[in-house]
Amino acid sequence: MHKLPNKSAVLLYRLVALIVCVKWVLITSTAAIFSYAFFVHDREMVILGIKLAAATSVVLLARLIYAPSCKCPLCRVPILSSTNCAKNHNAQTRLGSYRLRVAIEILFANHFGCPYCNEPTEMKSRR
Repeated sequence: MHKLPNKSAVLLYRLVALIVCVKWVLITSTAAIFSYAFFVHDREMVILGIKLAAATSVVLLARLIYAPSCKCPLCRVPILSSTNCAKNHNAQTRLGSYRLRVAIEILFANHFGCPYCNEPTEMKSRR
């Protein structure tokens, strides 16, 4: 099992994994709020939906900035940002997303499996 180079890398991976999970929650809640406001014709819910959409765009911008630096220690492919690389045939998804599965594993299982090379990495530093 591979390990990350230092403790700051571990913190960065956890931060980006949290950002990815928050992004999914914000997107689904924004869609739910907008659809509810559409059917009920509630102006206050529309304003709340706009605020959630703004928060979602801020979180997406943060993910675009920080996610490319979170790379698999073996294959060096960014695991929490979008790439056009081919996934391993054993790679699994969570709700249709490889990044969400990796983020959930980082936050709750304290390790992750790279969707590209399928190698496990422990969320500990080498030193």
